[in-house]
Amino acid sequence: MAKRRVDELKNKINKDLLRLEIRRQLYRKSFYEFMKDAARVLEPATDWDWNFHHEYLCDVLQKEAERIDRKEKKAWDIIINVPFRSSKTMITSIIFPVWCFAVFGNMSFINLSYSAGLSTDASNKVFELLNNPWFIELFPQEFDDHHRGKTDFKLKSGGSRISSGFLGAVLGRGADIIVMDDPNSPKDLSALGISNTIRTWTDTISTRLNQPEIGLFIVIQQRLHHKDLSGYLLNNFPDKWNHICLPAMASPKISPPYLLLKYQDNLLWKNRFSQKVLDNFKITLGSQMFANQLLQEPVQDEGNIIKKSWIKTITSEQFLKFLYDNNIKNHQWEMFIDSAYTKDIGNDPSGILICAKLNNDLYVRKVINKHYEFPELLKLLETTFKAFNCKIIRVEAKASGLSIIQQLKRQTSLPITQLPTKKDSKEICLKSVSPLIEAGRLILIEDISNDIIIEQLSQFPKASHDEMVDLVYYAMANMNSGFSYCMM
Repeated sequence: MAKRRVDELKNKINKDLLRLEIRRQLYRKSFYEFMKDAARVLEPATDWDWNFHHEYLCDVLQKEAERIDRKEKKAWDIIINVPFRSSKTMITSIIFPVWCFAVFGNMSFINLSYSAGLSTDASNKVFELLNNPWFIELFPQEFDDHHRGKTDFKLKSGGSRISSGFLGAVLGRGADIIVMDDPNSPKDLSALGISNTIRTWTDTISTRLNQPEIGLFIVIQQRLHHKDLSGYLLNNFPDKWNHICLPAMASPKISPPYLLLKYQDNLLWKNRFSQKVLDNFKITLGSQMFANQLLQEPVQDEGNIIKKSWIKTITSEQFLKFLYDNNIKNHQWEMFIDSAYTKDIGNDPSGILICAKLNNDLYVRKVINKHYEFPELLKLLETTFKAFNCKIIRVEAKASGLSIIQQLKRQTSLPITQLPTKKDSKEICLKSVSPLIEAGRLILIEDISNDIIIEQLSQFPKASHDEMVDLVYYAMANMNSGFSYCMM
């Protein structure tokens, strides 16, 4: 009886070892199979829904890693443009390095993102996977005791991974594979921000491969601007990059073109990006960001973010009829101020916006922009406040604005408050409310001053003055608290 039990136990152990070896061999042969199980290990609560693009990307990466292991020269580097929330970071920045450590042992990585915080988050996941019992049972790894940091570690097998913000220095270090996961910051698409990213690539990152003819660069991002890093590389060095482009909807942009056959109902990922979901994104993001991030069709910079056709105007009679039809009897106007007290016409004028939120739309009654000395400006604010029966004065928090707040509080009993300080650029803040303007929620009541606001909004950032850009942003952000992220 005892011998029988021992034999049964040995048999069970042998079967478990056989199953383990079968899984080990499966994972060595297929990064895609490894990726699916590793993702479930890292995020067991996530209902993973695998789409054709996951397998395709895994296969592309696997072939390149196998080529590098064989020390064969590369045909090109890789650019991957896919919509947000397509598992791109999970695949390329987290699980791909771990699979390479398991299969090849000594492969080295540099992983970069526009944000050091995002890069660190990915590193934590890598560390978590390497130390997970599931992985240890299959491919146990030992860390080099002198290089065990989560953002900079080496394995005794020779594998290593460094992570950093894209603009951070990675001087003196190299790698076999360098992954640039979202290299452009969505909050800094100014000419300077884009230039800094490109300069970091040309001056530093492009020289960091251990073996330039063999090692691999991977740029993976949803498009943000036609001059982002993907755009720069594709426009200047098209023959050096294998461009994989998978927009959320079927389009001529799909690359390689045969992947169009994989689209269901002309959608990249029907379960994640259904037509209804995409329609909603077009409203919330606005047509420009929708084209950039989901269709991978970055809009050419025409010098404006807001189109004139988006800005609605109505007559005074139409406004009065709107009030009557909606039984609005006690609406009150608010005054938003971007101050600059000087008569020097070379400087920006003071801007004043009189508006009201009615039925979730912003109605603008009056716009004033003119150069004033400080005493004149104070007098104008008092008279305008009374003339339009305003309920509150909101002043932009800068040096001249703080002086106005102090003086009005000292000299009058007017209700006055300081607007929160913006933490983002004018471009980012205006883009954040552009979907509302495109949806027709900025309405100008007919007045001779309408031309000022239409001109500044539609010509920004090329307009000679832009005080109305700030004021419209403040007013619409105040109307819709969902845009408070542009403020400190």
